[in-house]
Amino acid sequence: MVLPAGSTISGYVIEDILGSGGMGTVYRARHPVLPRFDALKVLSSELSRDEHFRARFDREAELAATLDHPNIVTVYNRGEADGQVWIAMQYVAGSDAERELAGGRMTPQRAVHITSEVAKALDYAHRRNLLHRDVKPANFLLATDDERIFLADFGIARALDDAVNLTQTGTVMATIAYAAPETLAGEPADHRADIYSLGCSLYRMLTGTSPFSASGGMAAVAAAHLMAPPPRPTDVVATLPAAMDNVIAKAMAKEPAHRYQSAGDLARAAAAALDETTAEVRVTPAPAPGPRQPWGPENSPPHWSGPHPGTGPYPPRPGWSTGPTPATGWPTGAAPAAFSPRPTPAPRRRRTALAAAALAVLVAGGGVGTWMFTREDTPAYTAQTVAHEHGEATLSAPPNAIVTAGPGDGDAVLSLGMQPAAIVTSPGGLPSWEKDLITGNTQILTSADPAQIAAANPDLIIDTGQIDAAAYRSLAEVATTITRAPNADEWTWQTQLKWVGRILDRNDQAQQLIDDAAQAQAKLRTEHPVFDGKSIEVVFVTDDGITVATPRSPAAQYLQGLGFRYLDKPAITAAADGSDTASIPDPEQLNTIPTDVRIVARTDATAGGGSYNGLPAPFTKYRGTTIIVDDTAAIAALQVPGYAANNYLNTALVNALSRQIR
Repeated sequence: MVLPAGSTISGYVIEDILGSGGMGTVYRARHPVLPRFDALKVLSSELSRDEHFRARFDREAELAATLDHPNIVTVYNRGEADGQVWIAMQYVAGSDAERELAGGRMTPQRAVHITSEVAKALDYAHRRNLLHRDVKPANFLLATDDERIFLADFGIARALDDAVNLTQTGTVMATIAYAAPETLAGEPADHRADIYSLGCSLYRMLTGTSPFSASGGMAAVAAAHLMAPPPRPTDVVATLPAAMDNVIAKAMAKEPAHRYQSAGDLARAAAAALDETTAEVRVTPAPAPGPRQPWGPENSPPHWSGPHPGTGPYPPRPGWSTGPTPATGWPTGAAPAAFSPRPTPAPRRRRTALAAAALAVLVAGGGVGTWMFTREDTPAYTAQTVAHEHGEATLSAPPNAIVTAGPGDGDAVLSLGMQPAAIVTSPGGLPSWEKDLITGNTQILTSADPAQIAAANPDLIIDTGQIDAAAYRSLAEVATTITRAPNADEWTWQTQLKWVGRILDRNDQAQQLIDDAAQAQAKLRTEHPVFDGKSIEVVFVTDDGITVATPRSPAAQYLQGLGFRYLDKPAITAAADGSDTASIPDPEQLNTIPTDVRIVARTDATAGGGSYNGLPAPFTKYRGTTIIVDDTAAIAALQVPGYAANNYLNTALVNALSRQIR
């Protein structure tokens, strides 16, 4: 029974219906206490009485509640009323990729950007042994101007260790147009089934048609997924780059081992393929009108919170390499120790035999097992002796347990595709953009205490911070320790990455990342000509006082890369003695030589919501453009630079700058 407007369920007041489907109905509902609307998903009375479906619904809430990622909708609460169970989720009116496609508003650039954001959500879930199993454009929710993109409806996601018990009915809970062959054939499925579906979704967003959408109905579509070669998007849209055919072919390979091994690998390849095109913007034509399935619990309407600049961990990266990528996820890294090999895929001839049985009922059950990331293309390690600031170290084999102890060392090692055994960070913990690079059991340490580091059983310690001889000796007693390169007068994140790349015998990879970062900044500078030549400064406000970033600071270097002119104030910075910041005893000093733009990075107790609350009066007297940043991850990226840090700023900070600078 559909609840009428004005009725209540567990205190929620129903406003209107967002959609309905086989499992129940989704409502826009007023929160019982807070002044907001939530999306309330209510299971039908019939299914609420069904033990299997109720277990599925309860499991959805439990799994979704464990997911904390800027590209995944948040679950607020769940409960039961009058025999019906419900889940309350974020809600804000918006659109989705399917609707944008139908409206003729999908460009290849937008399709690849959406794919990149969805890939982040998938890789996050996959690292937690969760599958989505219904990846499709209708579940890609878009906030205004695509400032936030969500993967919605983890309603059929399953913890790998629970999947067999929860699929006893033998029903594949996925949309046939995007279903992986192994799912349709009843073979074991893992994260690569989601990657196949993401490839199908990218194909649809690029071409306006679903893969294998010829006549013959669902049975023909399922048969094509099992037997037909992947379709070529250039056959539908001739102006797409030929490289995109290769991307789709690999994403939709019949055998999981032949696909991209992470959603991020697919996203990077698509971005690199798109770079072969011209700057011309091509809009995918709207598909022919046809019946549209109504919104429902398994085809959710938009229900997310509004744009939150700077919450995404990684922006799309222009200039991604099209070369071989390690099969270790996005970002790449060593396999989590808890993962075990999944069963070997069935040979193609067995799949052919299974196809007939599968098509007899249209779909077959898909039991899910655990999997292991592999790395088949890692080159052999070259033995070397490395001279560093405090001595030298001989490395005859690749390190298996690295502890990164200096600022930015963790970013460098993770960006180069390795998983540290432990990372030493500040007491505030790892920033989100670094935390999401971790795919294994990396320990997080809040000090470089030798006893704590020893507990991680390292075979190599990297500390490129400014440590003294005594600190080096204490670390060297634990394990082989390499410090900063000798005679490194200009120590930038690029210098650091190349140094760590040399230690790990990943010189080419380090240079590629540096080149990628330079291309990304050059592109941002071209896209935002308003930045060029404007004077700017960065002021840090903490509970301990106020400081300003000096022209030699990482923050200044990053902003100059975007085209800004970082204004020096010798009267203030002369006392900095070569450090990255200078103390500001009197904030009025900042206004004596005004800049066009001022970034106020706040971590003080009164910070929050981008407000001026608690700031001294001179900040309100300033007549230039003020950008208040209280996103701790962005502030950490400004202070401790690195490849991943820059990627985060390219979205989190640049979005804020572009909205306010004219």
